[in-house]
Amino acid sequence: MKECCKKYLDEQFGGDADIMAEIYGEYVSSVVEKIGEAESALAASDWTKLDRTAHTIKGNALAAGDQEMADTAISLRKSAALSDAALSATLLGKIKELSKVL
Repeated sequence: MKECCKKYLDEQFGGDADIMAEIYGEYVSSVVEKIGEAESALAASDWTKLDRTAHTIKGNALAAGDQEMADTAISLRKSAALSDAALSATLLGKIKELSKVL
């Protein structure tokens, strides 16, 4: 479990390892799923879908205490609003890199 998430979830749930593991597991699964959706949206230049997907990644990251992932997803939402394919691809790449250490 990523250290920032462990600290945050421990504070939220008083060290209940089962709940922490469940929430973190759902977070990791969601990120993996949403990366695929974001890639498809970007490939189709579907900026609305990319924004919604980035919004979900942001929310799930915040729920798990992963501020770096949340900040990157916020930036991805902004790039989607600008229909900036190059920046969106860069930010999605960063999200993919961050997901490798989950």
